[in-house]
Amino acid sequence: MKMLFTLILTLISSTVFAQQARSSVSYSMPAFELGFKSGSADITGAQSTRQKNAFQLGASAVFDFASSFGLKSGLFYSERAFEAVFPPGVVDAGKINYFEVPLYLMFKFEEYAGVYAGPALAVKLGDDLGGTAAESMVVPITLGAQFKFLPNIGVNLFFETIPGDIATGISNFRAVGANLLISLD
Repeated sequence: MKMLFTLILTLISSTVFAQQARSSVSYSMPAFELGFKSGSADITGAQSTRQKNAFQLGASAVFDFASSFGLKSGLFYSERAFEAVFPPGVVDAGKINYFEVPLYLMFKFEEYAGVYAGPALAVKLGDDLGGTAAESMVVPITLGAQFKFLPNIGVNLFFETIPGDIATGISNFRAVGANLLISLD
């Protein structure tokens, strides 16, 4: 029920923001994004943890408040994968899939380059955890930079962390990633 309420609230606020955007707020840097992230987490009872690669794809845009500041948002499908080694050398891996809405404050150096930081709302779609209970919603904190190096092609580089638990016995997820940007402007 909490997840349904959050999704409805997000849709309503997006609609209101979109109506306001037509009249007073411009947007820039609209793009499709496709990439990967390499993540790990602290896992209870693990001898060690390893980084594991996962995918991310979606669409984003920056809603400009001023020529240099804006809100980077969009909608993404995002995987968070991790791997651990348990005594006596048994390897176990897991992955949680999310729909994610970022809400990053962005400072733009130019129309085609900027840095950003902020939270995202990530709602769990499913998981591959073998019976471990995953949180239905998490709030990743992200720090990143994006720029275009060709007129319609760019890159988004980022670091994200999710403090606290993402599932029973799995906490403090962190990842670095890179997305290819296919610009729509």
